[in-house]
Amino acid sequence: MRFLAIEHELPTRIVTNDEVIDGVRAASAAHLSPADLDTLQRMIEVLFAATGTTVRYHRADGETAVDLALRAGHRAIEASGLDPGDVDLVLYAGIGRGFVEPATGTVFQDLLGLGNATAFDVLDACAGWVRALHLAKLYLDAGVARNVLIVNAEFEGREAHRLELRSLAEFEHWHPSVTIGEAATATIVTAGDGADPPDDAQFDFRTWGRGRTLCFIPLPNLTEYVGAPVDVRHVVQPLQFVSFGMRLMQLGATKLVEHYRDRPQFKDFDAEIVFGHAASDGMSRYIARETGVDLDRVRLCHGTFANTVSASIPLAMSHALRDGSLREGRRVLLMLASAGITTGLASFTYRGPAARAAGVTA
Repeated sequence: MRFLAIEHELPTRIVTNDEVIDGVRAASAAHLSPADLDTLQRMIEVLFAATGTTVRYHRADGETAVDLALRAGHRAIEASGLDPGDVDLVLYAGIGRGFVEPATGTVFQDLLGLGNATAFDVLDACAGWVRALHLAKLYLDAGVARNVLIVNAEFEGREAHRLELRSLAEFEHWHPSVTIGEAATATIVTAGDGADPPDDAQFDFRTWGRGRTLCFIPLPNLTEYVGAPVDVRHVVQPLQFVSFGMRLMQLGATKLVEHYRDRPQFKDFDAEIVFGHAASDGMSRYIARETGVDLDRVRLCHGTFANTVSASIPLAMSHALRDGSLREGRRVLLMLASAGITTGLASFTYRGPAARAAGVTA
């Protein structure tokens, strides 16, 4: 499996921590006393310090999710050297979408002019992109597809930023919302040829479904499908992000550490560069410490982009390509914990376009 392109696009509006805090105070003033507002501000400041949140990128007026994602898609196709007709499969791996069905992948198959490609969606919260990469490898290995485009358009941050709190108790299931940023990524992978070294990519996933009510975006009929008690007081309204962030991260991090320890092949791989889901730089440091992964090899990106959901890992890889730290032949480890709860591990030797096999970076 070779990566022909990893591209990204960010919206242009930078939202600072001070802007978030000022907005929360103004929107919540009708419900909270001055003392409670001060307490809430301190709680948010502690949150931002723990996660490493500094800024997040959101759409400015006139920017749309589809336009931003198409820019990344067009650049990826151009960088890959492929004609649009050479793409066989489109996998859409984002949570962000405008409809429940049909597949959002059909949008990009059409608008990118990929007339020979079939398209479908891969949905597993923040694990979606790594799941899609695994599926792409399986399709390539089976000879069913030759070139696969993976797209995500994570543009739900602006909507997730609910600034109005009616009580301090809401903080427990609200606070992750103000750490959400926005980004689109487009990745193209292709099958190797006979001249390539043996493909050493390996993937391993685990699921703890009992954690499904810790982080979710509800539909109106949530209770018909969730199959577990849900305190409806916490569900503000359909399509509004709900996340019990502290409990989610504690369980997710614990299970990811257990997963890594149970799969010694990923430690034995001795990765030179490590990418993880950027939900929190503080939690990434904790996971590195508990697993024994060298923190100097871990790309910490939450402080730069905030939590860009399923775009976190390809966004970090795109930047690593640009600064030269991700280059031909480097051993790569992916580690993530996601709502669901899903944990995922993947390792591979990075192979870029054949023309760059000598190590020239993007």
